[in-house]
Amino acid sequence: MLPLQYQKFKEELANHLDSDRIITNPIQLLAYGTDASFYKLVPKIVVQVHNHQEAVATLQTATRHNVAVTYRAAGTSLSGQAVTDSVLMVATHQWKKYEILNNGLQAKFQPGIIGGRANIILAPYGRKIGPDPGSINAAMIGGIAANNASGMCCGTSQNSYNTIADIKIVLYDGTVLDTASEESKKEFAEKHPEIIKEIERLRDAIYTDRTLYDRIERKFKIKNTTGYSLNAFIDYHDPYEIIKHIMIGSEGTLAFISDITYNTVINYKHKACTLMIFETIEKACQAVPFLKKSPVAAVELLDRNSIKSIEDEALAPEYFKTLPETACILLVEAQAENETEMSTKQQQIREAIASTPTYKPFEFTSEPQQYAFNWKARNGLLPTTGALRKTGTTCIIEDVAFPVEKLADACIAMKDLFAELQYHDAVLFGHALEGNLHLVFSQDFSTQEEIDRYARLMDGLVEIVVDRFDGSLKAEHGTGRNMAPFVEKEWGKQAYDIMLKVKTIFDPHNLVNPGVIINANPHVHLENFKASPATNEIVDKCIECGFCESHCVSEGLTLSPRQRIVVGREIARLQAIGKDTEELENLVDSAHYYADETCATDGLCALACPVKIDTGKYIKNIRHSAITEKDRKNAEYFVENMERVTAMGRKALNTVGVFQNILGNKIMTSVSSGMRKMSGNKIPQWNVAMPKGNKHKITEAIVNPGQDRKVVYFPSCINRTMGKSNDYPKSDMDLTAKTVELLKRAGYTIIYPENVNNMCCGMPFSSKGMKEEGHIKSSELELALLKATEDGRYPVLFDMSPCFYTFYDAHKDGKLKMHDPIEFMLDYVMHILPVKSPRKEISVFPVCSVKKVGLEGKLLELTKLCAEKVNYIDSNCCGFAGDRGFTFPELNKHGNRHLKEQIPTDAKDAFSTSRTCEIGLTEYGGVNFKSIFYLIDEVTK
Repeated sequence: MLPLQYQKFKEELANHLDSDRIITNPIQLLAYGTDASFYKLVPKIVVQVHNHQEAVATLQTATRHNVAVTYRAAGTSLSGQAVTDSVLMVATHQWKKYEILNNGLQAKFQPGIIGGRANIILAPYGRKIGPDPGSINAAMIGGIAANNASGMCCGTSQNSYNTIADIKIVLYDGTVLDTASEESKKEFAEKHPEIIKEIERLRDAIYTDRTLYDRIERKFKIKNTTGYSLNAFIDYHDPYEIIKHIMIGSEGTLAFISDITYNTVINYKHKACTLMIFETIEKACQAVPFLKKSPVAAVELLDRNSIKSIEDEALAPEYFKTLPETACILLVEAQAENETEMSTKQQQIREAIASTPTYKPFEFTSEPQQYAFNWKARNGLLPTTGALRKTGTTCIIEDVAFPVEKLADACIAMKDLFAELQYHDAVLFGHALEGNLHLVFSQDFSTQEEIDRYARLMDGLVEIVVDRFDGSLKAEHGTGRNMAPFVEKEWGKQAYDIMLKVKTIFDPHNLVNPGVIINANPHVHLENFKASPATNEIVDKCIECGFCESHCVSEGLTLSPRQRIVVGREIARLQAIGKDTEELENLVDSAHYYADETCATDGLCALACPVKIDTGKYIKNIRHSAITEKDRKNAEYFVENMERVTAMGRKALNTVGVFQNILGNKIMTSVSSGMRKMSGNKIPQWNVAMPKGNKHKITEAIVNPGQDRKVVYFPSCINRTMGKSNDYPKSDMDLTAKTVELLKRAGYTIIYPENVNNMCCGMPFSSKGMKEEGHIKSSELELALLKATEDGRYPVLFDMSPCFYTFYDAHKDGKLKMHDPIEFMLDYVMHILPVKSPRKEISVFPVCSVKKVGLEGKLLELTKLCAEKVNYIDSNCCGFAGDRGFTFPELNKHGNRHLKEQIPTDAKDAFSTSRTCEIGLTEYGGVNFKSIFYLIDEVTK
């Protein structure tokens, strides 16, 4: 039961928000109880706000009921600033509006826009946002600003503090201040004159106290996000400028950021980087001051342990494995507007370090793959180094900064501390140009002895950073909970008292993210640790960084990949301690729907994960363990009788089609929905794009014999079953027939594998966790294809991307030359069938398997041959997920919630490469989605 004040808060808030976005479901609360830090607090309520008005209502209601609120965007924070045991207000899904101003010189963003997405939006203007954290493709604007995140190239000059133009905030009582509006500022001054007065009083007090003034000025000459941005009081005089800048880095403890306007920075056209290898970390650090005087854009330090975490990557240089144990790398970036400028800058960089010899010669590279690897390896160092930890331990990252001239000595001191306390896996990397280092190590929190060791490490780190080198305990990751006890130690009592006053000015009742930055508990950094028990070897290396979440179709509907792992770990923890309780039983029961049934298992999460964790495979493992003997027998029947099953499917689809023709779409939708509801959702959901059965029968083993060109064509069991939908033009034929027509026009002899009507790639089985059955069908198909291709002599065409990917992933090391429909058409057909009547504009949807196999570029190339303009739909998974669009239509609806707005209003059709996906896309896109083969046939005739 909720405490009374929270119950009243929930009831009143339901007048302003949909009740399903005021979450009190235990499994979802548990899932939201984690961010990228090593702390865990389970909120009592999670509120998903979708707009500014809802945010205002939430804060006003919370204040009336004395309920604390913590704000979260992506939850990639590393210091515990985005977790709470009170109310968590999530502002992500509908907070993606933006406005480009002054031809790209400025841009206004809502907090739910991912940083990398903001840069894509700005790219046509040759601009980008200044902050460039390693998490930029996961972190959102709200968190980037609230934490004053910086990163590789931005240093301090281009962080949020120095590139903010304006900000719109909401205070604890719902008061709004938009610094871009004179009217808003006037209203704010009338409603809260005491805030303006107190800000001016603090400003004047600091200005007249030269000792404090000088302390603040000196502290911000290096990166510093410990405590509040007191530099606002010495950098600005106008109270609104001070408010604007003190909100940056305030970690959601002063106000909610509703939108922020950035002064954008140049996105240089030419970029190159190099790996400078030094014998020791001391020698690398000694080179940094010289590099700082040269025209470098970034200098990233990677110690030997960092290198070990990435040396097995496919693109990693072989010499990584042979470097001495003392070695250190500086990843150096140069940027320029043209090649001449780039050459000049590279030469100046070489000259700058001529007196500091490297371990081996270095060369700059702009080659896309190697350049991307260098930076991907650096950006993913937190998860990749964290993945090396022992199962059951937690990955910790600390973030400190020193004056550059003291960097080498500070590195030695920290390595000595790690050695003394036996943190042998500790890694040092970071932004050397700014004296900013990240310290990553694994920590066991399961015993008091280990917690005490961690406490000694923190005390030792504080002594090194504060007492010995006068550095910053937090340089860019924010104070959070894990450095809150040490803010006064770093700053001194006088400055800390100013921070206490700042907190009180904006949050007099201590209801806005309490416990973060300001915390009187000297042991708060040693409480509420996140457990990481052994759960499943597929996901045990996950550090819950959240990089995966923006790639997940079910995120925001049920659970994200990170949240599925959180739930799995809690189940494992409860089981390990022998808690066979109602709590565990309810959690397992809830997980069946939230974690299992609504997971698309599309694997897109692995593309975003630096250590390639495929949560879909983890869920398939769970499904495998839940298979019953009855399930097994049903699967065996399907395995042995695939031809009969597809024939039954065709008959069923035709029967349903008869009723559709008689009743019409509206009545058919109503009747089928009612039947599904009465069946307890066991009857699949019918939709308007449901196809008829395929009329094209495969009766010959070879079609169009005697041609010089030969191809083995495998029509998927889906396409052998499903034909056209009602909205296909009458002149269209079923896809399997259309494919044959295309291949005949291109002069191919078409060979079918033996017993083709009983063949399957195995995906319908493996996606449901039936590994053995999937393997049987996949192996049968492999043998049939080897025979048909004469042991790999001829290419194999799959007519559906998911089927191709499933088979390719299992047999890519064999003799077969397998091709997705995109690749085959582009490489084998288009040069034979030239385009004669291209479309003006088309829309195309890249399905998950196209992304996983890396064919998006070829899809774009192929479609550009077919149309003057290609509208490439920006998407994750469509959520149909094989057959889940029939059984869990809410997943498909959620996945396509932004589809229609991306399709031109006058479009009649669109294209893809997966029949089942096309059914769901048609329903929610408002146009007929069909195979790209129909487009190719049309434009080449």
